[in-house]
Amino acid sequence: MNSLKIWLICLMFVSVALEGCVMTQTFGTVARQGDTVTVGLGYQTSLSRQNATVTITDAAGTKTTYAPNDTHVRAIVNLYPDPVSRAVVGGMTNQDLGYNATATKYLINTYVTLGDNDWYQTMMVLDLPAAMAAGAATISVSNGVSSFSPITVNVLPGTGISNLFSIYNIVGNPMDLLAPTAYPQLLATMERADRYTVTFTNTSSIAITAIQVALVHSPGVGIAWVANPRGDLKNVVWHDDGSNLNVMLTPTQGTLLGAKNSKFYVAGGITGLSVISVSAYDSSGQSIVGVTASVQ
Repeated sequence: MNSLKIWLICLMFVSVALEGCVMTQTFGTVARQGDTVTVGLGYQTSLSRQNATVTITDAAGTKTTYAPNDTHVRAIVNLYPDPVSRAVVGGMTNQDLGYNATATKYLINTYVTLGDNDWYQTMMVLDLPAAMAAGAATISVSNGVSSFSPITVNVLPGTGISNLFSIYNIVGNPMDLLAPTAYPQLLATMERADRYTVTFTNTSSIAITAIQVALVHSPGVGIAWVANPRGDLKNVVWHDDGSNLNVMLTPTQGTLLGAKNSKFYVAGGITGLSVISVSAYDSSGQSIVGVTASVQ
């Protein structure tokens, strides 16, 4: 992923949690040795704690490497745009809304997601090493296939502390009913679960209005759960009997659905998911030949 792609997606998700974006000038990240930091990694579709290798190089040149599943990498989660942000509303309704929102959608879809409207910013939460030289340090990330350019962190003198991510009640007191050792697990539950991604291809010249897809999976393993990444663009109705999964997709407004907007996820710990049949229809209810589905 080049720097323009990362830069654009970083602009989409500036928040208090966003500390930096790879392959470009980062947001300022300041911490002490041992502190917990959050860095932005752009639009990543295959990065997880199970395949992430993190290399931290301090100002003295000392390298610390976190292998996949290292506990110092606390979580890798995705941030999604506000569904009523100018970028989403303006982009989908073709209105600038005073901030050139249509250009934002065009740039992200063209250069970052390649037409996929499932927009998000991948964030990594990690603990810095307990011993680091003060000064500019870099954090490099690899998923085993590709590497991301270093993120700069300014390490201050002194010793920090790993964030427990405690849960507090309405008056600000820690929820003691939860043992402190359980808090880090709560953070990890925000990560993506194992899932299948179902995508579609339309080789015909006819625009899609509705799709019905029949799938099958191994019985007695997990409980299927279908997730719609963009509920503002399409409706997803589904039913699973324990081995047969049927999904119907229709647009939320207008008459066109499109192959790109039809993507959905199937999670819940199931295995052996495969496509049995796909039926696609145009705005007149006529069948479309040439629409296929794939499972990754």
